[in-house]
Formats: sequence, C-alpha cells, structure tokens
Amino acid sequence: MIKTIVSLETNLASSIALRYACRLANLIETELHTIHVKEPDAESSSPGSGWVRKTWEDAVLTAEQTEIRRMVKAARASYPRLGPPKMSVGDREKEILYELQSGRYDLFVEGALHTFNSAPFYSKIHSWFYRNTPCPIILVKNLVGLEKVLLVLSSDVNYAKLIATFLKFFKGVKVELDLIYCDFNAQAKPVRPKGEDADTILRNAEKILSENEMPPAHCRVVQNSPDKAAELMQGYGLVASSIYRQTSKKSPLLELLSRTPYPLFLCWQ
Repeated sequence: MIKTIVSLETNLASSIALRYACRLANLIETELHTIHVKEPDAESSSPGSGWVRKTWEDAVLTAEQTEIRRMVKAARASYPRLGPPKMSVGDREKEILYELQSGRYDLFVEGALHTFNSAPFYSKIHSWFYRNTPCPIILVKNLVGLEKVLLVLSSDVNYAKLIATFLKFFKGVKVELDLIYCDFNAQAKPVRPKGEDADTILRNAEKILSENEMPPAHCRVVQNSPDKAAELMQGYGLVASSIYRQTSKKSPLLELLSRTPYPLFLCWQ
C-alpha cells in the first residue's frame, strides 16, 4: 500500500493535482490523503487589530476550508475512499514536511501548472522544502491520462536506483512504458559505472525492467539540447527521473524537466 498525500490550495493547480492523484490511486494500491495549510497573513494585509483582525482572519480561514472540503468532496466521485482533508494554520512548508515525516508517507503530490517560464519550477526544486522532502514527489503540471509513462536517463541519473524506486510504485501496473537516454554532452562527472555508454545503459535498464515484467515498448538515445529533447517527448501521462537534492541550476536534465508539460515523478539520488 502506497501512502500518498496531496497538498491542496484554493486554486486550479491543486484541483488538477487532486484529480490526477485520484486517477493514480485507481491504478496502484494507494492510501490517499490530503492536506491544506493556511499561512497567517502578514500584518499589513489584515484590516484593523484585536478582535477585528481576529474576526477577519477567522472568516478568511473558514472560507478557504470550505472550498478545500468542496474540492475533496468532488474528488470522491472518482475515488470514494478519500477521507476528509487535514487542515491547519502555520508555516506551509514546515507543517507539510512534519506531516510527511511523522506520517511516513511514500509519495507527495502537488500541482504546478506548466508555463514557458522555468523560474517557478527551478525555485520549487531548489526550495528548502523540496531539498528536505523524505519521499518521491509527483509534480502535476497538467491533467492527463496515465496510459503512457516515460523514464528519462542521462549521465546525471543513477538508472538502477531510479528503476528500483519506479518499480516500488508501478510494478504490475498496465501502462505503456518508454525509456530514453538523453545525451546532453554534460561536463559534469557522470554517476554511471565507468565504461558504460548510452547504449549499454539502455540495454541494462531494459533488462532490469523486463525481468520485473515491465518491458519498455520503446528505447532510444536522444542527442539533443534540453529544449529539443522536450519537444520529442509527446503524449505521456507521467515522466519519471531522478535528481540530486543539490542539483545545479545549469543541469541540462533539470532544464529538460522544466520544459516538459507532463506530470513529473521525481526521486532523489
């Protein structure tokens, strides 16, 4: 049973993330939870002081909680086992991180709508919260079907660890699986074993997946810049890869992932 929690805000990105998580929960054996953390407003944004301020804050909190409950109630149409959301007031990142750690979750899901501006993606990946998240993350950029999944390898990716993590969640799931190795000609020191070229890595990765009854439908090496490689990735319901917690902003793999319009499955290495 995969214990999953979805972070919810009163916005479209969270609504899409929750609907996507419900689709995922209908594919893999999942215990699905939701959480909403209301951050206290800055002094300057709240009217008055004393009981006036307190009354105003309570009204805002109640309105947000009502909207979150409605969002969760609507999601039960596709996933009836979804329970009531966990809700609190405080520092969002600290509260959610505490819940992830104390609840021993296997997967964290949140929404982040795809845009052509990569800055918000980089900011999120390099945030204190992401660098301390104890489990893999699914970052939902669009609401898509889960019929096709892509595993992305590169010189920066420990493919054996990525595949092991992926299989923990998706082994036995009936999806069309593709495998690509992106050759960005990166200057960074590779994490792959010495002597393994792209074709060897693909063969080894394909062998591991096939031995676990998830043979890739297609395997190929892509020798393009990150933006061109992203253009070749079409029609996927999930794109999976692994990154370092201290990944450089100049990482070609990170640039590729920022340009991908599909939900991302990110695990740490």
